[in-house]
Amino acid sequence: MVSADSAMREVVSQAYAQRRDAWESAAVRIKHWLKQQQKGLLKNKDISRLDVDGHRIKDPARTLAKLVEKAADDPDLRVSTPQDVENHIRDIVGVKVLCKSPRDQKMMFDSLTDPQQLGAFALIEQKNYVDPPKPSGYRACHVTLQIPSDQGEPVFAEIQVKTRLQDAWGELTHEDMYKPGAAMKPSELHGEFARAMANMLATVDDMADTLAVELSALTNPDLDTTVPSAADDTIEVKVRATGPKYALAVDGDGRQGLIPAFAVRKLSDSKGTIKVNDFISVDDRLRATVEEDSKGLYYIPMALP
Repeated sequence: MVSADSAMREVVSQAYAQRRDAWESAAVRIKHWLKQQQKGLLKNKDISRLDVDGHRIKDPARTLAKLVEKAADDPDLRVSTPQDVENHIRDIVGVKVLCKSPRDQKMMFDSLTDPQQLGAFALIEQKNYVDPPKPSGYRACHVTLQIPSDQGEPVFAEIQVKTRLQDAWGELTHEDMYKPGAAMKPSELHGEFARAMANMLATVDDMADTLAVELSALTNPDLDTTVPSAADDTIEVKVRATGPKYALAVDGDGRQGLIPAFAVRKLSDSKGTIKVNDFISVDDRLRATVEEDSKGLYYIPMALP
């Protein structure tokens, strides 16, 4: 007599043999769509704030383990066809988006759950494991979508939206070792340490978010700052680093100051958002006036290189 687990294993094998190509094709389509979302949300800003971090097809053993677990919780669960496997395990196809900050994570999650942004995709489920997190300490936002396929039935796919530190938590706690079907069972000590690490990393995430907002305010202040027209009080500065929002320069006395985006934008006669590093490069030498307040030291260039 064939055991229930053996029969389920055979159905899982059939599903992977019949549907893997459709799953891979759907994953590629999702990644392309996510990159378009990335560009639309950030426009001309730093697109590294959102990183589409590849995809995975869940290991068949993990799929089988989750089905066995579901069957143990629900004696009426039936898995007799490959389609049953997909209907019950909707994260066989997985794509990850890594974010620099919690606010970028929320921005991406909001976009993925906005019906107007989904096009031909259908929103099946959304889960916010950030507030509150899972009891283990796990934090992420999950979105399950249904993707049309030209290879038969539509494909379910799960998109995980995480900050980089939330993703690092899984590596630091060896989370994969304790998932269903994995080798280890979590001990009380592991659970306590994992939760403590998750809370500490969440605090760092929040601090980094606050700093990012502060830096944005410093480099794009709401001020009516004009580019100076006289060179009597200018100094020469050398650019040491550049980025989308600002350049970092040093004067002859070794003092470092920011060349903010708003000053570069005025000199470039551009409208809207610009990238400072499109106009200023490392080692450029500029004449600039000096402005200093309680928040920082700024070099306002007289002209672009």
